[in-house]
Amino acid sequence: MFETDTLNILYGVQATGNGHITRSRELVSALKQRGHQVQVIVSGRKESELWGMDAFKPYQLFDGLTLQTRAGRVQKLNTVLHAHPLKMMRDINEYRADNIDLVICDFEPISSRIARKNNIPSIGIGHQYAFQYPIPMVSSFPHSKMILQRFAPVDLGIGLHWHHYDAPILPPIVPWQGRTGALNEGCILVYLPFENHTQLIKDLQKIMDLNFIVYSSQISPGYTANITVKPLSRETFPKDLLQVEGVICNAGFELPSEAITLGKQILVKPLQGQPEQESNALCLKQLNLGRSSNQLTPEVIMDWYVHKKENRMIFPNIVPELVDWIEAGQWDKASLGLLSQQLWSGVSKQLNKDNTSHPVDKNHFPVRNLKAVLV
Repeated sequence: MFETDTLNILYGVQATGNGHITRSRELVSALKQRGHQVQVIVSGRKESELWGMDAFKPYQLFDGLTLQTRAGRVQKLNTVLHAHPLKMMRDINEYRADNIDLVICDFEPISSRIARKNNIPSIGIGHQYAFQYPIPMVSSFPHSKMILQRFAPVDLGIGLHWHHYDAPILPPIVPWQGRTGALNEGCILVYLPFENHTQLIKDLQKIMDLNFIVYSSQISPGYTANITVKPLSRETFPKDLLQVEGVICNAGFELPSEAITLGKQILVKPLQGQPEQESNALCLKQLNLGRSSNQLTPEVIMDWYVHKKENRMIFPNIVPELVDWIEAGQWDKASLGLLSQQLWSGVSKQLNKDNTSHPVDKNHFPVRNLKAVLV
């Protein structure tokens, strides 16, 4: 398809959530290692709030679009008021994309529109692109689904999820496969960036039977009787994630994916007014991979901890095969479906209580019965 084996790629990263950055870091690094030229656009967060960005350098930072939140709820009016559509259009029109062969974006709106403006093939890789298929959704989702489809439109969206739902969806991109750590029983990692952390700490202090590691940019690092507060860090966060017994987080996608693969117990609080997170919470419940609650009271947290789930999905490293597929240059749903089938054949479910593993039957794709994948 190309005159050279080396592609000039524009890669857009939506920095509103750390999950976009985490999986994009894996793909950008792999593409660069294969010898491709990768220009990176990052949008949706201030420079001072970014961390772990070395793999993307040099990158360009734009305002883009992002959701405004307060105390665990999306503020729709503030989201509109903080948008800068004229500046965004200027950024799109002024970007020089003469030598770009392919645009890849992880739900990043500027790069996707640069592709449209310059008639460049575009691929979207991210969890949001799974919503083009009939996956479990909350009743309020159809209107928001239309917004998701228009936020960062691409020629071919590659959705990632915890199940394929009889569609060409790929397993999650999980960066820490195969790592192990000494389990610290009764210790819980807490990452709730959209919540009020002052109130959160007060509630966690009431649960003296458990210890908590809280990652926060709202309050200063420190210690109490059962709580350790830490700043966001790409060095300490994965180490703590390996050692804790459970994770309490919002219902995003990347952190639950990592926790599932590591066999951690999961309690999620979906961001109110964010249907993607509400859908994720529903999927975790249906797949029996985690628990969800709209309130994180001491009673809810202790009930979750006492009634632990034992299930774990083992997701393989899909990055090498995905990069192979990108390099092949056949960017259509037919070839994507074959890739999806190949990757899901490497997914298994493990029951921690007896260490038995049940691989997904390779002859059951697409799987009409959800249980065919999970047992």
